[in-house]
Amino acid sequence: MLDADTPVTEQTVFYVRQWPLAAHDKALLQQATQTSQVILLLTEAALQKLWLELDALLEFPYTCYALQSEIEHLREHLDSYTDAPFPAFVMQLNDASWVELTLQSQLVTHFA
Repeated sequence: MLDADTPVTEQTVFYVRQWPLAAHDKALLQQATQTSQVILLLTEAALQKLWLELDALLEFPYTCYALQSEIEHLREHLDSYTDAPFPAFVMQLNDASWVELTLQSQLVTHFA
C-alpha cells in the first residue's frame, strides 16, 4: 500500500490475466507502488475467477478495474455469471475510459 509520504510521480497500469499472481509479479507490483499510482485491470481468466471468489480480493490493497464489455461478455456467454452480482469494489470502465487510462499511464504491464 502507498505510504502517505511517498510522492507519486506517475500512473502504472497492470493487466492481470491470471489469478493468483505469481510471486515475482507480486514483487513487481509492490515495487511499482514506490513511484507510481498502481491501477490493476482484471481481464480474462482473472476476472472470471475473482468475480465469483470475492474473498480473494478483500485483503488486496490495490484499486481494481474491469472493462464493461468483458463483464457483459461473461454475462452473455457463461450461465454462472448471468445473475451474479458484480463486486462493488471493482470499478467498471467503458472502452473509451480504458483507452484514456492506458494513454495517460507511464507504464503498462501485462501479468500473464
